[in-house]
Amino acid sequence: MGAVALAGGPIFDAECETALPYRGLNGKNGCGMTLCILHIGSEKTGTSSIQKYFGDHREALLKEGFWYPRSFANTGGNVHLKLSGAAMSGTLTNDPAATGEFRSEYEKAIKAGIRTTVFSSEFFHSQMRDPAAVARLREFLAPFFDRFLVVYYARRQDHLLASMHSTAVRGAWTTNRAALPVYDSKGHHYFDHLAVCDLWSGLFGLENMACRVYERDRLVNGDIVDDFSAVIGLGIDEDRERVSSNESLSLETMSALLLLNGSRHKDNEDLRRKLIASGKKRDGRRVPMLTKAEARTFMARFDESNRAFFRKYIDPALATGFSGDFASFPETVPELSAQEILDFIFARKR
Repeated sequence: MGAVALAGGPIFDAECETALPYRGLNGKNGCGMTLCILHIGSEKTGTSSIQKYFGDHREALLKEGFWYPRSFANTGGNVHLKLSGAAMSGTLTNDPAATGEFRSEYEKAIKAGIRTTVFSSEFFHSQMRDPAAVARLREFLAPFFDRFLVVYYARRQDHLLASMHSTAVRGAWTTNRAALPVYDSKGHHYFDHLAVCDLWSGLFGLENMACRVYERDRLVNGDIVDDFSAVIGLGIDEDRERVSSNESLSLETMSALLLLNGSRHKDNEDLRRKLIASGKKRDGRRVPMLTKAEARTFMARFDESNRAFFRKYIDPALATGFSGDFASFPETVPELSAQEILDFIFARKR
């Protein structure tokens, strides 16, 4: 793994000369388990790719001085869903009986000389909106670490909206062709980067926020995993296979799934997987179900908050605003007939 320079200089230098006995944040231990990195999202910014890489390479990361805990992870083992969930529900406690798995894994990491921990859950962004929940999270973690780094990736709101709509269609959560209703279902906070980061900086400190822009030309090597690695002081894995998680769906595949979502077969997961797989093989058109005019109007809602967000949280050497290009959005969203959808699904591979 090799080091890489970030615009404005490195956000964090993971090096530490000595490993002192652990006493916790309030005990000012110096260099035991020094840093806790909280990757909080946002959703739809390559979080699955980061989590898959870190989850699949836990042992290799330990050799680099980074611990990606198995405790608090979901069943798949990559997302620290149980940590965000417990903070929200109020069940996050320092009771040893309730946190035995975490404490055991933590002690092993300490004995191995690990100084940096990484937690990742996009649900920190999408679901934790109450300052009390964020405060509970900090209160729980504070005895174990000297300091924190909260990492947040901001995506242009119209792209976030279109991507979330695609996810809703994929997951059978909607039968609506239009993307705009996603705003009402997710709420304003979900899209307001300033509000999200003000919530977290209010509890963890502005100086402990590392905010980035989720646009390919703003990422190290145009890659989210490489960028995140650079942000936290982990070298770039030059041998890593660049594979995207949760790839966008084609217009044709989206149209087929919408038909499925509105039918009595909507819970047929095998059929859903086959439709998605068939769509990937046949490629199709990547057309968001959001018109250019709708995208412009939607972005206008965040003009003021975006300007404040970039001034407060983004290194001007990286960017001073989001890209203003709306070329990826159609003038009108094409509506396919049932026959056109069937022809696409059952045609021979092109």
